Amino acid sequence: MDQTSDLLTPEPLRKLLANMQTLPSLPSVYRELMDVLHADDASVEQAARIIAKDVGMVTKVLQVVNSPLYGLRGRVSNPTQAVALLGLNSLKSLALSTKVFAQFDQKKLPFFSLESLWQHGMTTAMHARAIAKEEDAEQAMTEDAFTAGLLHDVGTLVLASNLPHQYRDMLAIMQDQGLSEWVAEREVFGATHADVGGYLLGQWSLSQAIVEAVAYHHEPSCCPASYSIALAAVHVANAAEEEAQAMDMGEPVHLMDLEYLAGFGLADRLPLWQALCRGESVSRAGH
Repeated sequence: MDQTSDLLTPEPLRKLLANMQTLPSLPSVYRELMDVLHADDASVEQAARIIAKDVGMVTKVLQVVNSPLYGLRGRVSNPTQAVALLGLNSLKSLALSTKVFAQFDQKKLPFFSLESLWQHGMTTAMHARAIAKEEDAEQAMTEDAFTAGLLHDVGTLVLASNLPHQYRDMLAIMQDQGLSEWVAEREVFGATHADVGGYLLGQWSLSQAIVEAVAYHHEPSCCPASYSIALAAVHVANAAEEEAQAMDMGEPVHLMDLEYLAGFGLADRLPLWQALCRGESVSRAGH
C-alpha cells in the first residue's frame, strides 16, 4: 500500500472496509485506453476501436457528447467523431467512471438513481475542469480534476451496496437531524463515502491529486497535503451543484470551505468559479 493509501486508512476506515464483501475493480477498458495514451503513436482511431467493442460505452460516449454540457449544435452519431470531440484524456476518465458504475446493480440500490448520481458526477467533473482551466492549471492537473469530479461519489455506491441496512439508518439520521451526508455517515459508519472513495482510488494507483480530491471533496481543510487546484475545483464544483439542489428542494445548505480557499489566497476567486458552475461566461480580464 502506498503512502497516500496509508494516509487515508485510519482505524475507523479499516474497520469499515473489513465489513465489506465486495469493492469494485479497476475496469479492463481503462487499462487498454491507458496503454493507448502512453503509446508514441496514440490515436483517436485506436481509442475508438477499443470503445467500439463495448456497446454500453459507445452509448455513454454518444450520450455525453450530445448532452447540453457540451453544447454542440449538431447531433453526433459516429463513435470515432465522438471520441475526437471528447479527447483521449477525457475518454479514459469517462470509461473509468462508466464501467465502475456499471459494476453496481440498480435493483440493489433503491436509495438513489445510478444515472442521476452519474450525471451529478459528470456535471461536477465538467465544472471542476472549467475551474482548473480558469486557473491556468497544467493539463495533467486539469484532467485529474475532471476524473476526480466523475468519481467523487463512488464511495457512496460502495457503502450503499455493501451495508444497505446501515445506509438506511444513515439516511434516516441525516433527514431527522438535518445533517449533511458525510456527517451522518461518520456517525453511523465511522467514516464517510469520501474516505471510502479515496481509499479505493488509491488502491487503483490513480494519481495523488485524484485520490486527495475524492477523499477530501467535502472537507478540503482536512487534507494534510499542500494545496491542490484539483481538490479546490472538485470541492467548489460539487458544493455549487449540491447547494443549488438543496435550495430548489428547500433543504439546508451546507456552505463551502471558505477557510481552505482563503488560506491559499483564493477567496476572491470563488464568485468567478461559482459563475462557471452556473454556466455563465466569464471575463479573464485582470487574471
